[in-house]
Amino acid sequence: MMKAKHIAEAVNAVYIGDKELDFTGIATDSRSIKEGELFVALVGDKFDGHNYCKEAVEHGAAGVLVSKSVFGLGERTAVFTVQDTLLAYQQVAMAYRRQFTKLKVFGVTGSNGKTSTKDLLAVCLGSKYNVLKTMGNFNNEIGLPKTLLEISSSTDIAVVEMGMRGIGQIASLCDIAEPDSGLITNVGESHMELLGSIENIAMAKSEMVLNLPADGYAVLNGDDKYVLKIADLTKAKVILFGMDENCDYRGSNIVPSVTGVSFICTEKATGCSVPAKLQLIGTHNVYNALSAIAGAACYGVPIEDSAKALATARLTGSRQEIIYIGDITFINDAYNASPASMEAALRTLAEIKKAAKNGGRTIAVLADMLEFGSVSESAHRRVGKWVVDTGTDFILTYGKEASYISDEAAKFGGYTKHCASRYEAADILRSFVEAGDIILLKGSRIMQVDKILELFK
Repeated sequence: MMKAKHIAEAVNAVYIGDKELDFTGIATDSRSIKEGELFVALVGDKFDGHNYCKEAVEHGAAGVLVSKSVFGLGERTAVFTVQDTLLAYQQVAMAYRRQFTKLKVFGVTGSNGKTSTKDLLAVCLGSKYNVLKTMGNFNNEIGLPKTLLEISSSTDIAVVEMGMRGIGQIASLCDIAEPDSGLITNVGESHMELLGSIENIAMAKSEMVLNLPADGYAVLNGDDKYVLKIADLTKAKVILFGMDENCDYRGSNIVPSVTGVSFICTEKATGCSVPAKLQLIGTHNVYNALSAIAGAACYGVPIEDSAKALATARLTGSRQEIIYIGDITFINDAYNASPASMEAALRTLAEIKKAAKNGGRTIAVLADMLEFGSVSESAHRRVGKWVVDTGTDFILTYGKEASYISDEAAKFGGYTKHCASRYEAADILRSFVEAGDIILLKGSRIMQVDKILELFK
């Protein structure tokens, strides 16, 4: 994968060992280390990788990258010593990415839908290229290097997801990945607690397009006013997707169903229109699909080929996953939550009920949306109104912040119950659920709303 001397140069390390040593890979988890790999001893608030260096060597690591002395590793173990192991890990990934001169890197960010969009973009590009994508949501300062270090000589395009918690973080990720093109799904209220305003969130997301080269592409949501403002900041060629007639890739004739959603995609430049069908529920997924079609078209994938590829696309787990337990339908959308994704999920719940036509009731089990700071109460109250506006038959909530959802829903006539925990919510579900009911599970990941499935079973 990389020679020791190249790693030492990339990270400016004090190195002890064979400079011609070839490492088979780089890992940060001693439990999954493979023979011949380099173990990077990352340090966090609650862990210190230096405590696991010996274990990593025992499991086959050929070397370790550390920021302090570690003893008992054996004379044959290569040792790189640096000031900051995380920075060094990122520098190694950057140097490794640069080895592949023909490789294209496509960055994806946004307040909502970035992981789903990453999955769909990889599917569309995969109809023509060998594509590597971020696995799961490894989209931060540790996950991004992990993805880049999976690049191989056969990789044509790497689709990398980029998350952020503050100003400057996407810029830092761009320094590591050096994206050729970028995609912004939307700008919403996620991370409001840390950034304070929608304008600041938009500024943070804009770091993606600010770092694109002039010969790259900026694929942007043409229906989002904050994203449209970002379009003026990039040197790259701007490609818009959305429902507006000015968009380069426009969606229309959207028809949701119990098993997915169909729509028409029109390419403005050619006037070509193609039908597309997703095996993904919810009309909001049309935006994700349009952005994927637009991104793939930038690299020569015909929209007809993207439409065919999307027909079999699947998303990362716990994102609007349909699960049947007997005659009861669960929509497991518990991966994360924001006001925008809550609204989309509730509208999807209503769409499925309408399409099912079996008289089943809709039940929403909703938990806290986190990291919204001073706007948390108002954000949760908006969800409380939406849950009634979308015709949800019964609302169960749990969590301190989610109590505002129940409170607001009750004001608008909703049939709601706030629970002390997910265990109580599961007990209530068991007590009154009926055949044909459709149950939405939604909340921030730390609230573990998806665990209700296990409790319900």
